[in-house]
Amino acid sequence: MTIEEPLSSSLNAARGVVRVGDTVRSPAGESSSAIRALLDHLEAVGFAGAPRHLGHDEQGRDVLTFIDGSVPLPPYPAWSMTDSALIELAHLLRQFHAATATFDLEAVSGWSTEWADPLGGPVICHNDLFPENVVFRDGRVAALIDFDEVAPGRPFWDVAIAAHEWAPLKAPAPGRDYRPELDGVVRLGLFSRAYGVRPDQAEELLSIIFAEREQSTARIRSEIAAGDPVWADHWCESGGDEQAAADDAWLQANRDALVAAVAGRRLDCY
Repeated sequence: MTIEEPLSSSLNAARGVVRVGDTVRSPAGESSSAIRALLDHLEAVGFAGAPRHLGHDEQGRDVLTFIDGSVPLPPYPAWSMTDSALIELAHLLRQFHAATATFDLEAVSGWSTEWADPLGGPVICHNDLFPENVVFRDGRVAALIDFDEVAPGRPFWDVAIAAHEWAPLKAPAPGRDYRPELDGVVRLGLFSRAYGVRPDQAEELLSIIFAEREQSTARIRSEIAAGDPVWADHWCESGGDEQAAADDAWLQANRDALVAAVAGRRLDCY
């Protein structure tokens, strides 16, 4: 008897993504052929930090390898938010972008556009770098999963998404999913330098961080207005409007300090 096990996140459950033995089954969507082509490319170039596409099952679902390990779920455990984990994630993201740089973007269409870089770009961005989509093994970052939102983009678009969720670039507040002692400014510097952002690119990265933040917030509100129950419930339960306003204010107040951190400096007043 085939046992289907729902995966951890509510968004995966809503999409009908399940585990079956050592595989993951995902309902085919409009971007499935583009995702398959990307995963095949990643396998061909030897990038080990992604699942492999194995074909389709009798229900027409995409069959992927299940990557064994642990994914951090909110509230995020201390082992997932160490500086070493942050640096390892930056290295893996850089390797992912390097692996996709040789992918023939002109040969594939049908990418998801909801969360993608509006300007496009020379690499494939993951676009969904929440902690729940990063697999740890033996306490170390091992792989990226959930490629449903991948699309062409500028590398810094992914850096912005990852930094927002992992630094985090958010206002500290009781009840949030992060340990209160995490210093988002310092950790942005660690992450960006580990990725390879040059000091002279600090302003460019911050501009993209602000642009990505504005787009993602607008997209979530659009999903809620369209009646998406998963986003509506999450937004309501987390106090989305209040948190969004606080996060925007925190980002604006700390912009100079964030630029300095990326450039390898630290403001005396910070």
